Amino acid sequence: MRLLYMGSPEPALAPLRYLLEHASGLHTVVGVVSQPPRPVGRSKLPVDPPVALFAKEQGLPVLQPAKASALEFLEALRQLEIDVIITCAYGQILSTAFLEIPKRATINIHPSALPQYRGATPIPAALLAGDNETAVTVLFTVKALDAGAIILQQPFPILPEETTGILSQRLFSASGPLVVEALACLQDPSFTGHPQDEARVTLCQKISKEAGLVDWTLPSHVIHNRFRAFSPWPGTYTYLQGKRITLEAMHLLPVEKSDSTIPGTFHYDKATKSLRITCNDVCELQVTQLKSEGGKSVSAESFWNGLRDKTHVQFTRNEK
Repeated sequence: MRLLYMGSPEPALAPLRYLLEHASGLHTVVGVVSQPPRPVGRSKLPVDPPVALFAKEQGLPVLQPAKASALEFLEALRQLEIDVIITCAYGQILSTAFLEIPKRATINIHPSALPQYRGATPIPAALLAGDNETAVTVLFTVKALDAGAIILQQPFPILPEETTGILSQRLFSASGPLVVEALACLQDPSFTGHPQDEARVTLCQKISKEAGLVDWTLPSHVIHNRFRAFSPWPGTYTYLQGKRITLEAMHLLPVEKSDSTIPGTFHYDKATKSLRITCNDVCELQVTQLKSEGGKSVSAESFWNGLRDKTHVQFTRNEK
């Protein structure tokens, strides 16, 4: 079959690589669609998304429309005579006119156990909930958000320290063989998949940039799950003596007794080379890497040694 692949961020590279390496005898990737170049860094020079950059290196035709609904873009797709379109973290809403273009179907790779966690943030949603299992679902794309019939679904465990960035990479890396299996299902023109149970639908919540601010009065496992969910974006931060501090590496540590009962207070532990932060329960949080506002990323030891006043150190929610 003639395939069009649509994706943008780094994790979406893995299924495309797998298709090119393992399915070339059965299918042909006739093009790749990705987001347009965006300004990056201090230079603000436009940079291609990882999927577009890789596809160009492979010599594949690449389309990068500002809007996936643009008439000239849709006409370009029609000229490719596509059988199946595969989307993976592409980043734009697809129109009815778009969905009518492929001869067989448009399918999507979604990193959740649908109908659970429909929407754009299924991996952060699973981590915020403290789930210990998720899935990769390959489904038919329809106009309603993530509501198409399921082609296949494979469960995966969520490891205790995994972040959104790490889990995204692992799930999408494992999705390549599932896509090839899904394409085999589509060879049967009568195959329509398995409808989702609408009674079990849950939706992801939008994540704001401010969501990463730590509330130290929350239970330690909630703070830790939020840290995992918000890594790499929007990150986890707090304040110390009016200065914003980004927490870059965090672990949950059960303790028998804490030296302080005030949430957010911390001390340096030489044995673990970490800051141990008091929470509002029987656990502490260990932070081993952090960054002060305007500064470089440093170890907990370097951060502690750089503090002038170590007599009363408490992370807070405000800049004062």
